[in-house]
Amino acid sequence: MTAIDLSPAFVRLARHIRERIIGGEWLPGQLLPGEEALARDLKVSVGTVRKAFDVLSGQGLVTRHRGRGTFVARATDERAFTSFFRLVDRADGARRLPVDTILSRERASADEEERAALKLQDDAMVYRLRRRRDIEGKPLVLETIAFPFARVGAREWGEDGAAAHLVYSFLEQQCGVSISRVEDRLQARVLPEDMAAPFGLPAGHPVLLAIRVAFDLQGAPVEFRRTWMATDGHDYLSELRWTGAGG
Repeated sequence: MTAIDLSPAFVRLARHIRERIIGGEWLPGQLLPGEEALARDLKVSVGTVRKAFDVLSGQGLVTRHRGRGTFVARATDERAFTSFFRLVDRADGARRLPVDTILSRERASADEEERAALKLQDDAMVYRLRRRRDIEGKPLVLETIAFPFARVGAREWGEDGAAAHLVYSFLEQQCGVSISRVEDRLQARVLPEDMAAPFGLPAGHPVLLAIRVAFDLQGAPVEFRRTWMATDGHDYLSELRWTGAGG
Protein backbone atom coordinates (compact mmCIF):
# COMPACT_ATOMS: atom_id res chain seq x y z
CA MET A 1 0.00 0.00 0.00
CA THR A 2 1.30 3.45 -0.92
CA ALA A 3 1.90 5.67 2.09
CA ILE A 4 -0.31 8.75 2.24
CA ASP A 5 1.33 12.04 3.17
CA LEU A 6 -0.93 13.54 5.84
CA SER A 7 1.30 16.56 6.46
CA PRO A 8 -0.41 19.97 6.35
CA ALA A 9 -0.50 21.61 2.93
CA PHE A 10 1.99 24.31 3.88
CA VAL A 11 4.51 21.69 5.07
CA ARG A 12 4.22 19.81 1.78
CA LEU A 13 4.57 23.08 -0.12
CA ALA A 14 7.67 24.05 1.89
CA ARG A 15 9.17 20.67 1.03
CA HIS A 16 8.35 21.21 -2.66
CA ILE A 17 9.95 24.67 -2.75
CA ARG A 18 12.99 23.36 -0.88
CA GLU A 19 13.48 20.63 -3.49
CA ARG A 20 13.33 23.19 -6.28
CA ILE A 21 15.93 25.35 -4.54
CA ILE A 22 18.21 22.36 -3.95
CA GLY A 23 17.76 21.40 -7.59
CA GLY A 24 19.17 24.77 -8.65
CA GLU A 25 15.97 26.26 -10.07
CA TRP A 26 16.41 29.27 -7.75
CA LEU A 27 19.95 30.32 -6.85
CA PRO A 28 21.35 31.90 -3.65
CA GLY A 29 20.34 35.54 -3.45
CA GLN A 30 17.61 35.18 -6.10
CA LEU A 31 14.18 36.69 -5.54
CA LEU A 32 11.49 34.01 -5.35
CA PRO A 33 8.12 34.47 -7.07
CA GLY A 34 5.64 36.43 -4.99
CA GLU A 35 3.14 34.75 -2.72
CA GLU A 36 0.18 35.43 -5.04
CA ALA A 37 2.08 34.25 -8.12
CA LEU A 38 3.14 31.03 -6.43
CA ALA A 39 -0.37 30.49 -5.11
CA ARG A 40 -1.82 30.75 -8.64
CA ASP A 41 0.91 28.57 -10.15
CA LEU A 42 0.62 25.83 -7.54
CA LYS A 43 -3.13 26.14 -7.02
CA VAL A 44 -2.97 26.79 -3.28
CA SER A 45 -4.03 29.67 -1.10
CA VAL A 46 -1.84 32.69 -0.43
CA GLY A 47 -1.96 31.79 3.25
CA THR A 48 -0.49 28.38 2.49
CA VAL A 49 2.39 29.97 0.57
CA ARG A 50 2.98 32.44 3.40
CA LYS A 51 3.15 29.61 5.98
CA ALA A 52 5.49 27.62 3.71
CA PHE A 53 7.81 30.62 3.47
CA ASP A 54 7.71 30.90 7.25
CA VAL A 55 8.87 27.28 7.51
CA LEU A 56 11.69 27.82 5.02
CA SER A 57 12.72 31.02 6.77
CA GLY A 58 12.92 29.16 10.07
CA GLN A 59 15.17 26.60 8.40
CA GLY A 60 17.45 29.38 7.15
CA LEU A 61 16.79 28.52 3.52
CA VAL A 62 15.11 31.80 2.58
CA THR A 63 15.15 35.36 3.91
CA ARG A 64 12.11 37.64 3.94
CA HIS A 65 12.33 41.40 3.47
CA ARG A 66 9.27 43.56 3.97
CA GLY A 67 8.41 45.40 0.78
CA ARG A 68 11.03 43.52 -1.25
CA GLY A 69 9.95 39.89 -1.16
CA THR A 70 11.44 36.52 -0.27
CA PHE A 71 14.96 35.56 -1.36
CA VAL A 72 16.94 32.33 -1.40
CA ALA A 73 19.34 32.67 1.52
CA ARG A 74 22.97 33.31 0.82
CA ALA A 75 26.06 33.25 3.03
CA THR A 76 26.77 36.81 4.09
CA ASP A 77 30.27 38.16 4.70
CA GLU A 78 29.47 38.48 8.39
CA ARG A 79 28.32 34.90 8.74
CA ALA A 80 31.26 33.59 6.71
CA PHE A 81 33.74 35.36 8.95
CA THR A 82 32.89 36.76 12.36
CA SER A 83 30.52 33.98 13.39
CA PHE A 84 33.27 31.42 12.94
CA PHE A 85 36.32 33.33 14.24
CA ARG A 86 36.33 32.53 17.94
CA LEU A 87 39.84 33.41 19.18
CA VAL A 88 39.92 36.26 21.67
CA ASP A 89 42.86 37.96 23.32
CA ARG A 90 43.38 36.47 26.76
CA ALA A 91 44.54 39.76 28.24
CA ASP A 92 41.61 41.98 27.29
CA GLY A 93 39.02 39.67 25.70
CA ALA A 94 39.13 41.61 22.41
CA ARG A 95 38.24 40.02 19.07
CA ARG A 96 40.67 41.61 16.64
CA LEU A 97 40.29 41.02 12.92
CA PRO A 98 43.20 39.02 11.50
CA VAL A 99 44.91 39.67 8.19
CA ASP A 100 44.44 36.73 5.84
CA THR A 101 47.16 35.51 3.49
CA ILE A 102 46.54 32.78 0.91
CA LEU A 103 49.66 30.64 0.91
CA SER A 104 48.73 28.16 -1.81
CA ARG A 105 46.00 26.86 -4.11
CA GLU A 106 46.31 23.46 -5.70
CA ARG A 107 44.41 20.65 -7.35
CA ALA A 108 45.80 17.43 -5.98
CA SER A 109 44.98 13.88 -5.00
CA ALA A 110 42.90 13.76 -1.84
CA ASP A 111 44.75 12.56 1.23
CA GLU A 112 43.32 9.88 3.52
CA GLU A 113 41.57 12.31 5.88
CA GLU A 114 40.06 14.27 2.99
CA ARG A 115 38.75 11.14 1.31
CA ALA A 116 37.13 9.96 4.52
CA ALA A 117 35.56 13.33 5.44
CA LEU A 118 34.35 14.17 1.93
CA LYS A 119 33.33 10.58 1.08
CA LEU A 120 35.57 10.45 -1.99
CA GLN A 121 36.92 7.56 -4.03
CA ASP A 122 40.56 6.51 -3.60
CA ASP A 123 41.66 8.25 -6.81
CA ALA A 124 39.61 11.44 -6.26
CA MET A 125 40.99 14.95 -6.56
CA VAL A 126 40.42 17.94 -4.31
CA TYR A 127 40.83 21.67 -4.66
CA ARG A 128 43.03 22.47 -1.65
CA LEU A 129 43.76 25.85 -0.14
CA ARG A 130 46.15 26.90 2.58
CA ARG A 131 45.93 30.26 4.32
CA ARG A 132 47.48 31.93 7.36
CA ARG A 133 45.76 34.46 9.60
CA ASP A 134 47.93 37.00 11.39
CA ILE A 135 47.18 39.57 14.08
CA GLU A 136 49.56 42.51 14.33
CA GLY A 137 52.07 40.62 12.20
CA LYS A 138 52.04 37.49 14.37
CA PRO A 139 50.71 34.20 12.91
CA LEU A 140 47.71 32.98 14.88
CA VAL A 141 45.90 30.49 12.62
CA LEU A 142 46.99 28.17 9.82
CA GLU A 143 44.30 26.43 7.79
CA THR A 144 44.14 23.75 5.12
CA ILE A 145 40.76 23.70 3.36
CA ALA A 146 39.74 21.09 0.80
CA PHE A 147 36.73 20.86 -1.51
CA PRO A 148 35.81 17.99 -3.87
CA PHE A 149 37.35 18.91 -7.21
CA ALA A 150 34.09 18.01 -8.94
CA ARG A 151 32.29 20.80 -7.06
CA VAL A 152 34.89 23.50 -7.86
CA GLY A 153 36.44 22.62 -11.22
CA ALA A 154 38.41 25.46 -12.82
CA ARG A 155 37.20 28.15 -10.42
CA GLU A 156 39.80 29.88 -8.26
CA TRP A 157 39.19 31.15 -4.76
CA GLY A 158 39.77 34.89 -4.69
CA GLU A 159 39.85 35.42 -8.45
CA ASP A 160 36.75 37.61 -8.21
CA GLY A 161 38.57 40.03 -5.92
CA ALA A 162 36.68 38.91 -2.81
CA ALA A 163 38.50 38.95 0.52
CA ALA A 164 40.50 35.85 1.38
CA HIS A 165 38.33 34.89 4.35
CA LEU A 166 35.06 34.48 2.43
CA VAL A 167 35.15 30.72 1.98
CA TYR A 168 31.39 30.20 1.86
CA SER A 169 30.83 33.15 -0.44
CA PHE A 170 33.30 31.50 -2.82
CA LEU A 171 31.39 28.23 -2.71
CA GLU A 172 28.04 29.94 -3.10
CA GLN A 173 28.72 32.68 -5.62
CA GLN A 174 31.31 30.95 -7.81
CA CYS A 175 30.44 27.28 -7.41
CA GLY A 176 26.68 27.41 -6.74
CA VAL A 177 27.08 25.45 -3.49
CA SER A 178 25.18 26.62 -0.41
CA ILE A 179 26.18 25.42 3.05
CA SER A 180 23.37 24.19 5.27
CA ARG A 181 25.32 23.05 8.33
CA VAL A 182 28.82 22.49 9.67
CA GLU A 183 30.32 20.11 12.21
CA ASP A 184 33.34 21.21 14.28
CA ARG A 185 35.58 19.03 16.43
CA LEU A 186 38.34 20.38 18.70
CA GLN A 187 41.52 18.56 19.65
CA ALA A 188 44.57 19.46 21.74
CA ARG A 189 47.56 18.68 19.53
CA VAL A 190 51.17 19.52 18.86
CA LEU A 191 52.11 21.22 15.60
CA PRO A 192 53.28 18.67 12.98
CA GLU A 193 56.57 19.24 11.22
CA ASP A 194 55.03 19.97 7.81
CA MET A 195 53.00 22.84 9.32
CA ALA A 196 55.83 24.42 11.30
CA ALA A 197 57.51 26.52 8.61
CA PRO A 198 54.40 28.24 7.17
CA PHE A 199 53.06 28.83 10.69
CA GLY A 200 56.30 30.31 11.98
CA LEU A 201 56.24 28.06 15.05
CA PRO A 202 58.49 25.12 15.96
CA ALA A 203 57.32 21.58 15.31
CA GLY A 204 55.84 20.13 18.49
CA HIS A 205 54.47 23.47 19.68
CA PRO A 206 51.14 23.02 21.56
CA VAL A 207 48.19 24.09 19.42
CA LEU A 208 44.46 23.67 19.19
CA LEU A 209 43.19 21.83 16.11
CA ALA A 210 39.66 22.46 14.85
CA ILE A 211 38.38 19.98 12.28
CA ARG A 212 35.37 21.10 10.27
CA VAL A 213 33.15 19.33 7.76
CA ALA A 214 30.55 21.46 5.97
CA PHE A 215 27.51 20.06 4.18
CA ASP A 216 25.42 21.36 1.29
CA LEU A 217 21.62 21.57 1.17
CA GLN A 218 21.37 17.92 0.21
CA GLY A 219 23.56 16.83 3.13
CA ALA A 220 26.64 16.02 1.03
CA PRO A 221 30.04 16.98 2.54
CA VAL A 222 31.62 19.76 0.46
CA GLU A 223 34.35 21.19 2.71
CA PHE A 224 36.99 19.63 4.95
CA ARG A 225 38.95 22.15 6.99
CA ARG A 226 41.85 21.67 9.40
CA THR A 227 42.54 24.79 11.46
CA TRP A 228 45.68 24.93 13.61
CA MET A 229 45.44 27.67 16.26
CA ALA A 230 48.18 29.08 18.47
CA THR A 231 46.62 29.70 21.86
CA ASP A 232 49.64 31.05 23.74
CA GLY A 233 47.88 34.40 24.23
CA HIS A 234 44.37 33.66 22.96
CA ASP A 235 41.36 31.63 24.09
CA TYR A 236 38.82 29.79 21.96
CA LEU A 237 35.51 31.38 22.93
CA SER A 238 32.11 29.81 22.35
CA GLU A 239 28.99 31.78 23.31
CA LEU A 240 25.49 30.38 23.72
CA ARG A 241 22.51 32.67 24.04
CA TRP A 242 18.91 31.86 24.78
CA THR A 243 16.24 34.27 23.58
CA GLY A 244 14.18 35.57 26.47
CA ALA A 245 16.63 34.51 29.16
CA GLY A 246 15.95 36.42 32.32
CA GLY A 247 19.42 37.41 33.43
